[in-house]
Amino acid sequence: MARVKSRAALLAEIEEATKRLKAHDKAEAERIGHLALKAGLASISMAEEVLLKAFEELAARFQAEYPAVAEPKTKGRRSAGPAQAGADGQAE
Repeated sequence: MARVKSRAALLAEIEEATKRLKAHDKAEAERIGHLALKAGLASISMAEEVLLKAFEELAARFQAEYPAVAEPKTKGRRSAGPAQAGADGQAE
């Protein structure tokens, strides 16, 4: 069986995926931060531990109500291949 990708190519893919994940996390943090500001959390003086616990309780509540959606399974033996850069709509 022929080797499909080199180690360097796989490492480059991992690095690119890591960059996209960091960009995604940053965008989500900004979105949640804006919502927290709109809700008035910035004007409440409380210890970080208390606020973190409240966020954890909120997350647990919604994770129970809205379980994570499973990733779609591929059909057949082959995938359509990797998407082109930027095809997922994420900023790079």
